[in-house]
Amino acid sequence: MQQMPLLAIEVLSPEQGIEEILAKFDAYFALGVKSCWLVEPAVDVLHVYPQPDQHSTFDMNDIDIVDEIMDIRLPIQKIFW
Repeated sequence: MQQMPLLAIEVLSPEQGIEEILAKFDAYFALGVKSCWLVEPAVDVLHVYPQPDQHSTFDMNDIDIVDEIMDIRLPIQKIFW
């Protein structure tokens, strides 16, 4: 790629471990990605990482997913319906 995306979204599959995805996030941030999302569909949870060592967790008890770095506010129902 000549230019990295600003946002990376990874969906955890049953065969993957979270540590594997977090290692990818480290690489993404090193390459210039501004924000990373980790979606856990089995438990209806989404984590927003604005930095490798910092994240916010959203679940069905939340109304919106908020990514301040990307200026995104999205109803969680749009992800988990």
